[in-house]
Amino acid sequence: MKRRDMLKTAGCILFLPSLESFGKNRSAPAEADVKRLFCVSMGYGLFTDALPQADGADYAFSDHMEPLKKHRDNFTLYSKMKFGGNHENDHKCFVGNTTTNPDSLDQLVADKVGHLTRVRNVVTFISHAHHHIVASWRNRLPVSPIQSTRVLFETLFARTDRKTEQRLLANKKSVLDGSLEEAKSLMARVSGRDKQRLEEYFAALRESELELNKSIEWLNRSRQDVEFPVAPSFENGFLATEIDKQRFLTNPRQIQRGIAFDMIYKAFKFDVTRVVNFYMTGLDNDHHLTTHNVTKSEDARASLTKYDSSFYSLMANFYDKLSSTKVESGGTLMDETITVSTGNNSVSQKRGPHNGSEIPVFVAGGKFANHGGHIVRKGETTCDIYLSILRQFGIEKDRFGNSKKIIDL
Repeated sequence: MKRRDMLKTAGCILFLPSLESFGKNRSAPAEADVKRLFCVSMGYGLFTDALPQADGADYAFSDHMEPLKKHRDNFTLYSKMKFGGNHENDHKCFVGNTTTNPDSLDQLVADKVGHLTRVRNVVTFISHAHHHIVASWRNRLPVSPIQSTRVLFETLFARTDRKTEQRLLANKKSVLDGSLEEAKSLMARVSGRDKQRLEEYFAALRESELELNKSIEWLNRSRQDVEFPVAPSFENGFLATEIDKQRFLTNPRQIQRGIAFDMIYKAFKFDVTRVVNFYMTGLDNDHHLTTHNVTKSEDARASLTKYDSSFYSLMANFYDKLSSTKVESGGTLMDETITVSTGNNSVSQKRGPHNGSEIPVFVAGGKFANHGGHIVRKGETTCDIYLSILRQFGIEKDRFGNSKKIIDL
């Protein structure tokens, strides 16, 4: 790991909240047609046996996908793709690997558009206790996620004591100014090798100074008055029995997720942030055990379709809000937002749990030509999709992880 990368990351920890809130002070480039990115990943993976098997524009929806039917024209289902396939890589879903990619998909897009909003980007994890909670990476280091809906709300919308915040920022600026002056004075008195190290340190301090100045600038702007979301209700005919509703739709963790999704929608609507990475695992402790019984139990397979259907309810509820919100361009928030929903793993009766050979990826928004269809890309890497998404934001890269090519979305 490069020393400068470490110092830059340390600077972010010193001067910014855990989600790396504030963007860089730079001139705004011409905006792309798509302006926002929402990355959603499921650690346990989706049950692929229950997904549509036929491809094309007229594919038939599986029963458990019923919540998504009305949004058919807003998303594309890509299936049988390849990536990861074990718990070790759950949290590397959107980075591919940290050997070739120092930054995950969301962080690269945040580098491009994060300076346009008060909050550079959001990384969050809401689930039951799990040993992997990371899904976002910057400078090859994991970004610690927000794990509380209350903290998420306060980060995005809470009104703070302006005088106290001004005093804290002034104190940080004083510390930073002192560090800069010390670095300048040392430059003339050290060896060539140490001078190179000091230059890296100085560059990291300068970047922190730019981000601090941006924090001060955003402090003086008004914030949107938003109330804490109420518990959402989910429409899902597949989970119609009272037992299924209680277990999968009114489950406290499902409600927490729904509240977080509503906050993310409002953050996009009011342009508080434009980039969010949301990682989740199962609804309850039984979910993981159920994936391990998939090869031998019909009840487990039936249960997995219900877990997945609860996830589709979340996505459909989110799509409802995006597609019904008009924007200045004359289109909708859905048109300007790319939502990519996937996982590092998939689950099937034949291959069992935690396999990386049949990954489904839902790409929504952006008015892409393939929307409405199901495209089988057997054995191809999910990183091809991520590379193609980067291009939509005007980010020119030849490769992302193990990507092989740009694809038409």
